[in-house]
Amino acid sequence: MKCQVPLLVGTALVLSLVLLLLQTATVVKADRLQPKGYKETVEKLQKFYVSFEDKVSREFRRWKQHGTMSSHFRELIQASAIRKSERAQEIRELPTAREGPLCAICRGFGGSVLEFRREGASREEVFNTTVDLCTMLNLQEESICRGLIELNIDTILYIVDNRPDLSSASLCAVVFQSGACLLDDPTFSEWQVDVDPNGTPVTASKAGTAQRGPNDLKIVQITDLHYDPNYRPGYNAVCGAPACCRESQGVPEDSENGAGHWGDYRNCDMPWNAVEDLLERVAEDHPDADFIYHTGDIIDHGIWETSIGYNVRSISRVIEKFRETFPETPIYNILGNHEAHPTNVYELGEISRPDFSTNWLYHLSADLWSQWLPRAAEQTIRLGGYYTALVRPGFRVIALNNNDCYTFNWWILFQPDALKGQLQWLHDVLLQAERANEKVHILAHLPISSDCFSVWQREYRRILERFRDTISAQFHGHTHKDEFNVFYGSENPEFAVGVAWNGGSGTTHTDVNPNYVVYYVNPETYEVTDFESYAYNLTLANMAPNERPAWFRMYSFQEEYGLSDLSPAGVDELIQRLGTPAGRAELRRYWEYKVKLADASLANDCAEDCLLNHLCEIVTNQADDLRKCQELSETFFD
Repeated sequence: MKCQVPLLVGTALVLSLVLLLLQTATVVKADRLQPKGYKETVEKLQKFYVSFEDKVSREFRRWKQHGTMSSHFRELIQASAIRKSERAQEIRELPTAREGPLCAICRGFGGSVLEFRREGASREEVFNTTVDLCTMLNLQEESICRGLIELNIDTILYIVDNRPDLSSASLCAVVFQSGACLLDDPTFSEWQVDVDPNGTPVTASKAGTAQRGPNDLKIVQITDLHYDPNYRPGYNAVCGAPACCRESQGVPEDSENGAGHWGDYRNCDMPWNAVEDLLERVAEDHPDADFIYHTGDIIDHGIWETSIGYNVRSISRVIEKFRETFPETPIYNILGNHEAHPTNVYELGEISRPDFSTNWLYHLSADLWSQWLPRAAEQTIRLGGYYTALVRPGFRVIALNNNDCYTFNWWILFQPDALKGQLQWLHDVLLQAERANEKVHILAHLPISSDCFSVWQREYRRILERFRDTISAQFHGHTHKDEFNVFYGSENPEFAVGVAWNGGSGTTHTDVNPNYVVYYVNPETYEVTDFESYAYNLTLANMAPNERPAWFRMYSFQEEYGLSDLSPAGVDELIQRLGTPAGRAELRRYWEYKVKLADASLANDCAEDCLLNHLCEIVTNQADDLRKCQELSETFFD
């Protein structure tokens, strides 16, 4: 095909932005790192964003006034279209060089739709327009765009209509939460949790001495099952949608693209037989488990076609299977971002529309979880999906619903200070626990380092630092990776104050093996003394569909890394080791375990830049605080 002239104004605008960031991207050694000259580049970008927004706005208006797109607008859209490979990626996984272009695209086209609505466009007009843009910008296939927009449009229009000061700059800064997309609206950041002032300053890393012993408690973490009732072996696993291997997607011509019996490394979730096998294997191999932590995400990735009824059926079936499989074992459940309908959207504050309420999920959860919890927990579950329970004298579990802080929870855009409510409750429960000499485990679906709104992260860190001696451990899910995070002092980042462990996932979505984790916990301090991760190789399992998968102990954390203990101070010693050339082999092994030895991930390998990025993910717990990452990068290549 004959080449078109590339320097039309619209194309040049987008390409110049890409080049602006690529100028500095050559020195980027990890996606979490900011390249040299990054702040200066970001300052230049702010002027560009305004220019790009104006350009898109003018062309958008002409399109709506005349009913046809100019060739110039089409070129703008073509130059802005995202890569297909980026559809399935989390924002945190995208390279630094993509931050600016994506922020510009969001502000340019998102701003035009905001103006369109505020100038009187109807729901139907906004719907049709956003479907067109979603498709042309290559965000998803048209059917996926239609489903997603239909599920979310009423919430977004309510927010736009009732918060007239919301700008595209703020919207995009919350969603992308990157240095290139600046948030300068004080209403998003000028709120704080009231923290008790009687804590001690952070002057040293939190130490521990607990070693694994015969009397340790045994706690199993199961997370991110993502059960898909529509999964069909042999059906299309390469469908291009957020969830594949589903009955509606048909059988592919190439049998290599068909879904496996026990699951699939591609964009596919768990069939029921795999859910059953995982739970039954835990019951068979660990009958002495004292408790189970089930940390959310039961619902599959079919985010464009969920419904309340659909979610209720899947949630109820999975919880009933837990009840049947572990009749005598206490189970502490929490919600994942996928349990909500629409996905990710958890109501915040007082909303006048009952059809936006998340109460259906909170009431369902209160009913389904009741047999494992004290009666007092019911009140806060029905209020907001969170609770606390005294497990035994001196030991308390706090189960958060921190999905409200997910940057794709649209209600943050409407009333960001409503995020304070649950955090203040967390603080107050911890204060009571401190006074009662209790130790606490905190369960939260979203890792604090992951996709939580940065102001929420800031306030959580304040709480963690204040009650670091009361909080013995934290447990997360969501990422589908077998990983951990170390928290450092906000004022004294050389000191480690907490560790959070991630249980991985039952689902294989995407390119990971299924796993669960067994923790050993000191019965006096309630510190984690060791943990073992169990998995099976999906490739081998699918080669023997008539046999149960061969689960194996993947590793013991204590044995693998030879730590004195798993306290923040002990784990920080490991971090310092991993941040040097001498620790490279251990860091590579960490990455291999992180993807759970999955063939599909191991085939892609992880070079040194990639390894540094994974190391930075361990120590980054606030989106706008990369100090520990920068510190480690200085020793990484010595």
